[in-house]
Amino acid sequence: MRSKVQGHDHGEMTLNLPEGALVSEAILALGLDFDTVRVIMKNGRAIHSDELLHDGDRLGLFPRELAYNTITAISFFNPLARKSED
Repeated sequence: MRSKVQGHDHGEMTLNLPEGALVSEAILALGLDFDTVRVIMKNGRAIHSDELLHDGDRLGLFPRELAYNTITAISFFNPLARKSED
């Protein structure tokens, strides 16, 4: 997806969105379509629906071909993700 987004620095960039913006608005601001993005991470946690963004939130957007590997790796290696499931 990095090849589809202009202006990032090694996959990272800051978006200036209006207060009350949703994840879907961030995706559109990046010039991506919803079919391209399969997994959305917000602050290190997978989200399953459109959510409100707050100043300083970090999004990770992953294409369909990386979806399974991304969720598996995050769940396995992230102790906070494992802890919240208990």
